[in-house]
Amino acid sequence: MQQGRVLENDMWKPSGTKDWHPFGGRPEFAPYFPVPETQRTEDQAEALEPVHVDFTYGRPRAEEDDDVDMIPLIDVSLVLLVFFMLSATTVAGMAAFARVPETRNSVMADDPRAFRIDVTNDAGRPIYSLAVPGKPPEEDEKNLRQLSALLDRLARRLENASEPVEIVINADKDLDFNKHVGDLLLALRLKPYCDKIKLTTFGVSQKD
Repeated sequence: MQQGRVLENDMWKPSGTKDWHPFGGRPEFAPYFPVPETQRTEDQAEALEPVHVDFTYGRPRAEEDDDVDMIPLIDVSLVLLVFFMLSATTVAGMAAFARVPETRNSVMADDPRAFRIDVTNDAGRPIYSLAVPGKPPEEDEKNLRQLSALLDRLARRLENASEPVEIVINADKDLDFNKHVGDLLLALRLKPYCDKIKLTTFGVSQKD
């Protein structure tokens, strides 16, 4: 009890008896238990004072965080610029093989999934080129001087096609249509080409 380790609810039993009694019920033990002080006015005022904390929850921003790093944005912009330049160059090169006729009222747009046959003019003689969808002509499929060579390579391409395809013919406007382009059209209407071709159109350019 002198060390202050006994509570009022703890029990004790006098020697030679069998009944237990709480320490808090004996006046001789009362001086050993702490007596709560009455609440003072200054205690309530102190409890209502704001609490000052010496730390913050958020990490303070460094001064360099205020400046936006533009280097990644510039890198991405340059990559996109180069990509669009290469794409534009490829498309322009694919459409520049033949000087197609001009029209003011074109009602059909190019199909990127169509095969393309370019017929250019070499002093009145046709030069054929074959291109698969979305790609320029291969080395062995351009500058073909004979119609039979073009048809042979087209037949090989159509054998690998899983469904009927569309053919776009870009013929030079100065070529004799009946003599050169007409023979090509007649050949495409025969087997085995007619079974693999669903539509044949002519490429034109929009006239201002």
